[in-house]
Amino acid sequence: KNSFLCRMIVRGEGQPAAMNRIVEIIAPRSWLDALLKGIMFILAVNLLDLVVTRFLQRLAYTVGTDLAPTTITAMPFIILAMLIMRHQRDLQEKLTLLATTDMLTGLPNRRAFLSRTAEVTRAGQTGALILLDADHFKKINDTFGHAVGDRCLTAIARHLQMHLRPGDLVGRFGGEEFSVFMPGLSVLQIMAVGDRLCQSIAVAEAVNGPEIALTLSAGTVFCDARTPLDKLLAMADAALYRAKAQGRARMVMWT
Repeated sequence: KNSFLCRMIVRGEGQPAAMNRIVEIIAPRSWLDALLKGIMFILAVNLLDLVVTRFLQRLAYTVGTDLAPTTITAMPFIILAMLIMRHQRDLQEKLTLLATTDMLTGLPNRRAFLSRTAEVTRAGQTGALILLDADHFKKINDTFGHAVGDRCLTAIARHLQMHLRPGDLVGRFGGEEFSVFMPGLSVLQIMAVGDRLCQSIAVAEAVNGPEIALTLSAGTVFCDARTPLDKLLAMADAALYRAKAQGRARMVMWT
């Protein structure tokens, strides 16, 4: 249910897009922003009071007798409305984070990675789409426990981030599988990058304990805007299986 709710919020299905926009505009981002917006609301309320008094009720409007009571009456409701809007905006940001981030590694999740990669490729950017999988990960979990397995996953995330450039995209695809999109690379550059990404990663079994040598297998495909993303993923996945079959700890390029 939580996953479904997160998807609804991110897609704008849980409430109208216009309401999301209103929340973004009204919700204060700082104390100064709250003060300025509060003054604007007070002016708007007094302007409305002026219109009602002068043109609808045909009464004289005096600043001294009408401005102060209207302002005092409206102030609590304006503050309450802005607090509600601020809470709603914070909630939306938290739900968006939950819906697009892998909580263990801090990387974008599968949905967020694919969405961003699709945007980049639609813009005409070529490059390398790489799927990576931890070798013998089930054996690590069975031998050392899931806590060590989680440390291995976070170590993989740090390893990938360390070897990527600004502008490269990386995400956790699910389980022990990760994904990378590196725009602007040639075929020769892609293979050189693969050698670095598949290097052995040392993960401590425990504090001051022995280290586990963790390796990655990778499959990659050179992609452009002409090929659908789902087809590119299938190609990279087939190349990944080929890397596993050839002995692991290597990258194979789809041909």
